[in-house]
Amino acid sequence: MRRKGSTFIQFRKRIPKDVLSKAGGITLTIPVGDDVCHMVVGNNAAEITCSLRTRDPQEAKERHTTAAAYVDSVWQALREGPKRLTQKQIVGLAGEAYREPVALFEDDPGKPSIWMEIDRLHAEAMEGGAATKDRWFGATVDQILAKHHLVVDTESRSALIEAAGRAIIEASARLARNAEGDYSPDTVERRFPPLELTKGVKAASPLPQGSQTITGLAEGWWREAKAAGRAVSTHEAYQRVAQQLSEFLGHDDARAVTEDDVIGFKDHRLSQGVSLKTIGGGDISGIRQLYAWGIANRKVSHNPAEGVKVAKVKKKRTRDPGFTDEEAVAILSDAFHHRKIGKASEHLSNARRWVPWLCAYSGARVGEMVQLRKQDLRHENGLWIVRITPEAGTVKDGDFRDVPLHPHLVEQGFPVFVSKAADGHLFMKVFEDTEKAKRGAWRTTKNRIRDFVRGIIKDPEVQPNHAWRHRFMTVGRNLDIPRDVRFSITGHEQGAEGDDYGIASNEAKASAIAKYPKYAVRAAG
Repeated sequence: MRRKGSTFIQFRKRIPKDVLSKAGGITLTIPVGDDVCHMVVGNNAAEITCSLRTRDPQEAKERHTTAAAYVDSVWQALREGPKRLTQKQIVGLAGEAYREPVALFEDDPGKPSIWMEIDRLHAEAMEGGAATKDRWFGATVDQILAKHHLVVDTESRSALIEAAGRAIIEASARLARNAEGDYSPDTVERRFPPLELTKGVKAASPLPQGSQTITGLAEGWWREAKAAGRAVSTHEAYQRVAQQLSEFLGHDDARAVTEDDVIGFKDHRLSQGVSLKTIGGGDISGIRQLYAWGIANRKVSHNPAEGVKVAKVKKKRTRDPGFTDEEAVAILSDAFHHRKIGKASEHLSNARRWVPWLCAYSGARVGEMVQLRKQDLRHENGLWIVRITPEAGTVKDGDFRDVPLHPHLVEQGFPVFVSKAADGHLFMKVFEDTEKAKRGAWRTTKNRIRDFVRGIIKDPEVQPNHAWRHRFMTVGRNLDIPRDVRFSITGHEQGAEGDDYGIASNEAKASAIAKYPKYAVRAAG
């Protein structure tokens, strides 16, 4: 049909009677050619209409068929409940968000500065909360879902927005390299698996009242663990593995899980290419801990992961895990000469400038340094001291520790930089005052530092966010700095009985840190 006053052919479809009561308020993303038509179904609507944006009858017929298939899938989803995507399907769909801009622009990408600016804007969006990410990437995700006639649950859509955002940032980085004349083989594209939508997509149907869910075990455990001061990162890991197990089994009934199910899940993770270390130390251990909590709190009566074993891998090293002298100088020189360019994020620029130096002279974890706040630096008894504290974010052992600044950091002006900074986080830009927003900003900044270092040090045997820690301990040992002082600076567990009694003084730690030789900075360029 054609709407009065328009020459475009219209799509028109009645809402089936059996879903009329459920359709009100839902948002439709109807595919129309290479675009989509967004519309919210009114509470009293009996039909939907949208423009097919063509005057050609043959093209209109093809677009009508596609739109009708999508709308029919929405009605079916309302009858069955929204679909829950598996992790593999989410990553596979995110691959489309990566491939589309690359295919569109790689032949003639234009100036590198354009893609660097786009990359900056997308990175800042990923630092924001859920609303910000939805505003930037939600339309892309809805278009991908509509293309595959998918209606998914809220959790799946949120996870896909997160994955698509990361993929879009990777696409911008790829196109920036193309613009600079670098067309080396695309290693990023390989991480997106082939899309299999007919496998493992389950309806998110509720369980009978009074039953215990797998994902519910993770939330129940966290309510108690949070009060006990456990790390947010542990909760995220447990929540993730609970979701993955539920998706693999196709149900969320914790009481129905058997040991054979967990073994099957282990084999499934192996087939995905996940390392034995991650499966044993993360997946199976997490399931075991959740069920142990469930038994203790009378949520379940058995632990299906108790007898499941994962082989230990003897790691073969071809080099020291810490940065070499040459690698350390290369990273720190680039960091020293780093300056904010154009509209680049002030927080991320400051992170690239200072975080590698802070880690080099303290052996701290990158995550501990990216969350530093202005109030975490103080001057006391002639010493500049950084306090690493869980009040700022996440600290692995949950305890604070004081780390004196190396004289070279004072010489470079780190205290002056902090004094001029605004209150709050020095290196993280948090858009919303929520725990989720802070964790997102923390993760983004940490990953940016990783990418910055990985752009300089290509050796895959080196962990860019952990090699400073190894190097600091090695250099300290060679300088004959006492083990308890080194461990007090880095926050390593002492291990031996009695080692937790007494703490090395700030003066003792400052004396030890001052023994670490100054890093020479290479000339810019």
